[in-house]
Amino acid sequence: MDTIETLKQIIHREFEVPPADVDPDAPFADYNLDSLTVAELLFAVEDEFHVQVPDEAATTVTNLRGLAGLLDELCAAKAA
Repeated sequence: MDTIETLKQIIHREFEVPPADVDPDAPFADYNLDSLTVAELLFAVEDEFHVQVPDEAATTVTNLRGLAGLLDELCAAKAA
């Protein structure tokens, strides 16, 4: 499963948004995720991917595709 698909599953599990309804390029606000729920999402992502997401990601990453790119970079750096 690729990163975006994994993130769709996390959003579904944590916030009950059907994976088919998640557009990777839509802002998190389209799924009623405010700053608090984005922080919750990032905690779930850290648990799932076993990485430390920088605190500033809560304000700089605004959609799923951006989060997936960040996670791919963090996982690659961890593996190196």
